[in-house]
Amino acid sequence: MTPLDLVERRMRELPTLPLVAQRVVGLLDNPSSSAADLEQVIKHDQALTARVLKLVNSAYYGYPRHITTVGQAIVILGYKTLKELVLSISIADLFRMRGEAKVFNRAALWQHAVVTAIGARILARRAGLPFEEDVFIAGLLHDIGVLFLDLCLNAEFDEIVALTTTAGVPLVRAEEKVLGFNHTQVGKMVAEKWNFPPFLVEVIRHHHRPVQTRNHWVAVALVFLADNLAQETGVGFLEGYDAGPDFVTTVWTWLELKPEQKPDVLQQIKRELQGAGEFLALC
Repeated sequence: MTPLDLVERRMRELPTLPLVAQRVVGLLDNPSSSAADLEQVIKHDQALTARVLKLVNSAYYGYPRHITTVGQAIVILGYKTLKELVLSISIADLFRMRGEAKVFNRAALWQHAVVTAIGARILARRAGLPFEEDVFIAGLLHDIGVLFLDLCLNAEFDEIVALTTTAGVPLVRAEEKVLGFNHTQVGKMVAEKWNFPPFLVEVIRHHHRPVQTRNHWVAVALVFLADNLAQETGVGFLEGYDAGPDFVTTVWTWLELKPEQKPDVLQQIKRELQGAGEFLALC
């Protein structure tokens, strides 16, 4: 049995996406969904309601008055922002799924996901693109395949992490050396199993090599750049640079952004991270 066969077999034994997350993903893919639909998802789960209210009152959102109800949060923050927040909570829960305690730090992977999400949203805003919330969620989910490799292949994943952290081999190349495939393939399998929208499937599959996608290439390119910027912040799990600097520069130009903007974007990411303690601590 090959490692990929083993991943496929073990994936059938893994839990489904939590019910709340399933419902929010359904809202993501439904253009006729409304704030009332989202409020119904949240208010029947007291624990989720408490976590949502804690986050909306955190420094990250910076609202001067204390928000006390989900309905109030939707009015003040907006439907898209609250949908993003609820899915963020559900995604963070995935990073706590049970597995053998090993050297890999899942909390650091979550931190990397948050930094990538923040970076993707900032880049989308600077490029004048109308899907900041979508690419934020894509950034949170882009490395879901790494999490499942950690869950499914214990010894092999320890070897991969050792190659990345001690020998400096980029994560994707270490995976391909040890397994013959990488986490983007596994992530695509998970995304399809959980019926994610097509743009999320594409981002998860191609975020290291955006030249390989024709569909949803803008979202893929934004997360690719944000992933690279996340490495430069030094926050969370550092998976190494798989792409050369010339190609990274090319992707900036695809989005009609200037590579010279990078230092300013990095500073903006770091400023947003200063208020994102509650997000970083979700996992």
